[in-house]
Amino acid sequence: MRLSNFFIEETKRSEQYANLVTALSLLHRRIEQGELPPEVPTSMILRYVQNAGTAAFGYEDLLQANDINPVMKTYIANITPKKVKFNVGIDSSVENPNKVIAAADNPEEKVSQMATRALKRRQK
Repeated sequence: MRLSNFFIEETKRSEQYANLVTALSLLHRRIEQGELPPEVPTSMILRYVQNAGTAAFGYEDLLQANDINPVMKTYIANITPKKVKFNVGIDSSVENPNKVIAAADNPEEKVSQMATRALKRRQK
């Protein structure tokens, strides 16, 4: 392997970890603010990472990154195929976590709700 190929691969890997940490940081902050429950579906994590710019990111990549990257251990307590449990110091006060998760999984619905609220405020 040539040095330039190694550098390109290492740069891509660093960008993938940066996208992963960005997505985890965002979700962790939302959990701490009580917007999400401490356990979220693994598919939601994967979508956040894919939306951050790593399109071909899957469950196996998440597990591998958790083993390699020590920063992830500050965010994630446990990973299963269905759920990811975050490290949080407070209990979540989310009344209906399924509704919040469904809204996060459907960005079009969330934007529609935001537009409706903005229109109502404007009409006042």
